[in-house]
Amino acid sequence: MKKSQIIGAFLSILILIGMHFVPESIGLSRAGIHTLGVLIAVILALVLEPLPLGVTCMLAIPLMVVFGVTPNISQALSGYTHYILFFVLVSFGISEAIARVPLSNRLLALLIKLFGTKTQNILFAFMLCAALLSSIMSNVATTAVLVSVVLNFLNVYRDQTERRRSGKAFMIGLPIASMIGGMMTPAGSPLNMLGIDFLESAGIRISFIQWMGIGIPVALVSLLAAWKITMAVFKPAEIDPDCIKNYIQTLDIPDKLTFKEKYVGIVISALFILWVLSSWFPVLNITVVGMIGFAFLFIPGVEIFTWKDYCRCVSWTSFFLIGTMMSLGNALSTNGVSTWLVDLLFSSQMNLSAHLIAALIGLITFLLLIPIPIGPALITMLGGPLVSVASVWGVSPALLILPLVICASCCFLLPLDTVPLLTYSTGYYKMMDMPKVSAFIQIVILICVAIWVPIALRVFGFM
Repeated sequence: MKKSQIIGAFLSILILIGMHFVPESIGLSRAGIHTLGVLIAVILALVLEPLPLGVTCMLAIPLMVVFGVTPNISQALSGYTHYILFFVLVSFGISEAIARVPLSNRLLALLIKLFGTKTQNILFAFMLCAALLSSIMSNVATTAVLVSVVLNFLNVYRDQTERRRSGKAFMIGLPIASMIGGMMTPAGSPLNMLGIDFLESAGIRISFIQWMGIGIPVALVSLLAAWKITMAVFKPAEIDPDCIKNYIQTLDIPDKLTFKEKYVGIVISALFILWVLSSWFPVLNITVVGMIGFAFLFIPGVEIFTWKDYCRCVSWTSFFLIGTMMSLGNALSTNGVSTWLVDLLFSSQMNLSAHLIAALIGLITFLLLIPIPIGPALITMLGGPLVSVASVWGVSPALLILPLVICASCCFLLPLDTVPLLTYSTGYYKMMDMPKVSAFIQIVILICVAIWVPIALRVFGFM
């Protein structure tokens, strides 16, 4: 075992033992204290990895029962019955379909043609491509699809030193762009759907179009800032234009669209159109439409891939991470931990403008992502109590939930989330390289959220 794994195992066990000695006088019931203890132990294990991430997530379920966090195993598995988990599974099928045909490579080649062959423009092309794809499919899947393309591109560099320096920019820019792009539409991230779910429980329905009106402006400004900051910090080396042309040739893009490429394009276009129409026809639920479209990828005679291929492409770590965190989130709410935490963080009275409230929620979210670098955990922990706090403050719950979701979706201060871990594992950058750009990008996102979200909510009639 690595030293970090030993430390992770020791600290997790220490937390599980130590929570029995915490007095209830802190304001939590015994069940609440144990819920918080299990959550902290699980987060430590996820960050330091004494066990594989998926195994840790599975182990958390029986721990909830053993330590009295939930009365039975059915309650401990409550997160695994949520519709969002099925959307996660569907999104990996959509991603695999795009990867099976030259659509992503064709989009990338088009962007390079539009923006030119300078390295800074190619970096923007990669980041824009990641953001656009991520707006309709999982951030994890988007990054997984494009990381191999980026690795292939970096081989264009002849000089090893230039390749390593440039690789930092591309490998850090890719996951950041994917996570920023995920805020554009409800389908871009399961976290968006978690936020929508909390708002619907409060009687507020944000349509697909309305979410786009809120998310796209924030995403575009943040993406441009992320590109500029990444370029300024890492300064990728320039490449001969002829090498770029040769690289585009290696993408092996057919001159004409193949039948399967057309078919996948039609299915994805139909999904997006139906998702937009869900703004007016609630029956066209995002997950319902996604599951139907997913089935069309397996129709005999035109099947894009087999069921076995699909099972291999699914990120089961993401599946178990979201399911377990939603289960823990339910327990946090049931056992009063979420309310206790919100009472600690927020005053019962808040005489601030809407812009300052949005900024405050975003800032606290980013600060909490440092000890809890897992978006689903934060949203499930804080979503319900923030809806209650909104009624006390006399503001729309959307003013609190949307900054929470948008900022929690951008969990890239350090490469601890599943998305940046995909590029961190390539070895092109170190753990502390990422904050050199990500900290400044989060500040830009915070400013955009504080300015735009209250304005958009007023335009759409939520305030």
